[in-house]
Amino acid sequence: MSEYHVCGVLLMSRPEHSAKVEQALRAMPGVELHANQGGRMVVTVEGTEYGHCADMITELATLDGVASSSLVYHQIDNESMPEESLQ
Repeated sequence: MSEYHVCGVLLMSRPEHSAKVEQALRAMPGVELHANQGGRMVVTVEGTEYGHCADMITELATLDGVASSSLVYHQIDNESMPEESLQ
């Protein structure tokens, strides 16, 4: 069985820093920017290991121009073999 993590993060930056933060987000693997309205950004972090996702979330919080970061959602998808193949 393997896991896949999806984390939703709200980032806040001053409007004059949002373009710089957005550019940094685009360069980060496993990170996707979904919305940016006046420095309020909705971001997802995805990966197969929680530790990697936690590291990425910490990196988001410390990006130059980010004023605050909040984890607002975390989902773990467990992939396993279909039940028919277990019989």
